[in-house]
Amino acid sequence: MENKTLNWYFGNNRSILVSNCLFRMGGAAILLSNRPSDCHRSKYLLLHTIHIHKGAEDKSYACVYQQEDESRHIDVSLYKDLKAIAGEALKTNITTLGPLVLPMSEKLLFFTTLIARKALKMNKIKPYIPDFKMAFEHFRFNAGGRAVLDEIEKNIEFSDWHMEPSRMTLYRFENTSSSSLCVTS
Repeated sequence: MENKTLNWYFGNNRSILVSNCLFRMGGAAILLSNRPSDCHRSKYLLLHTIHIHKGAEDKSYACVYQQEDESRHIDVSLYKDLKAIAGEALKTNITTLGPLVLPMSEKLLFFTTLIARKALKMNKIKPYIPDFKMAFEHFRFNAGGRAVLDEIEKNIEFSDWHMEPSRMTLYRFENTSSSSLCVTS
C-alpha cells in the first residue's frame, strides 16, 4: 500500500497539492517461497532480481523531496525533471538486466558496436540498443503517468503496441506507481 497518509499535504500551495492527486493508494502482493515443496504450485519462477540506487546523484535525490512550506505544512515536492530521472533510472535497470536475459546474438551485436566505437574510434557508428523484445514476450511498466510512459517509450525505443498494457493500466486504474514497477514475462 502506498503510504501517503504521513505525507498528505494540507496547505494551499497548488504546485505541491499535485502530489496529493498523484500518490493516493495502490497495492500489490506477491508471495515468494524457496521451499522445494512449493515448486509444483507456483505460477512463476523468479530468475533475476536487480536493484539500482540513484540517490547518490543530486538530481535524483532531490526529484521527490519532503519539506515544509511557508505555513509549516509538511509536503512532498516533485521536481520538474522527475520523468527524465525516472526514465534514466529505468534505462539503467534494463541495461543491468540485459546481460542476464538477452540472447547471445543481441549481446554479440552490442559488444561488436561497442568495440567499434570505443577501441577503433569509429564514432560515426550509432550505439546499438539491444532488442529486449527478443528476451521477453510481454512488458508492463510503471503506470505513474503519461509523461513517465512517454519517457520510457523514448528511452527504450518501444512501439505503441509494446507500451499498450502500461497505458491501459494507467487509463483503467490511474496512477499505480508503487504497485507496478516493471512486469515482464
